[in-house]
Amino acid sequence: MKKLLYSFVIFLLGSIPRAQGLQSGSPEEALEEIVTADSVEAVIKHLPVKVQEFVEKMPKQQKALLTDEFLIHKKLEREGGKLTRSDDGSWELVEKENGPKVILTIKKTFIAGTDALVQIEIKEERHAEKHTNLIMLGMRYENDEWRLSEVGEWRGTNIEAEFLRKEGLNDDHSNSSAASILRMLNTSLVTYSTTYPEVGYPANLKALSGEENQQPSPEHATLIDPAFLKEPAIKNGYEFRYTRTGSSGYQITATPLQYGQGQESFFTDETAVIRFTKESRPATANDPPLD
Repeated sequence: MKKLLYSFVIFLLGSIPRAQGLQSGSPEEALEEIVTADSVEAVIKHLPVKVQEFVEKMPKQQKALLTDEFLIHKKLEREGGKLTRSDDGSWELVEKENGPKVILTIKKTFIAGTDALVQIEIKEERHAEKHTNLIMLGMRYENDEWRLSEVGEWRGTNIEAEFLRKEGLNDDHSNSSAASILRMLNTSLVTYSTTYPEVGYPANLKALSGEENQQPSPEHATLIDPAFLKEPAIKNGYEFRYTRTGSSGYQITATPLQYGQGQESFFTDETAVIRFTKESRPATANDPPLD
């Protein structure tokens, strides 16, 4: 059940009736389109652009092998499982008839510019026990579509970097990963300031992080992984420094630990615009925005 459940969360598989005339004008509608997808093409247009481009170039026979991976709802139906939608908009997933069930509910959606964070509550009912977890889906509006970029149990996994790493095609992994982390931090900061309006933006990134199984609080909201409990935080070859410029403002820089050919420095703030420079220095608010 757990393996299937996380496959569901990553690709939002489903078998609910197709909505008529549905347009992916919001993160929720994009997820709905993935849920009701009957083709690989309908799914990959909501994955990172580089992933979409790579899949579109695949030979037809190779692309056909992705059907089970991207359209897991068909596999679920073949094996006797069921996914239905309740009147309140939540989804009920049963892997086998009369077996344990899982209730999935979209709780909140946070949007900051072209980035969004969707919070999904997962309630698993097994025998007399009930377990509840929260899953976060990171999304980005790119090429006229909302696209999944990260997914995790309050810890993002970059889909583009992971997919292309496995295919051996991601030459600029560290640069793209640093930019993706900044996007994740932007959406996490919006989540934090919304959850704790009396605080606004936190004094440091440690407040966004926390240890595993720790109860969320203003001091440790457990929105991002424990790597950010250290100051400065170091992740994927970059040093991340955060400065609060008031309850409604902040600045973050991502600087490579070693400058080299092709290495870029990044900057972002409460506008959620990511800026960069190829010069051997930290990026600033005066540098050009990342496309």
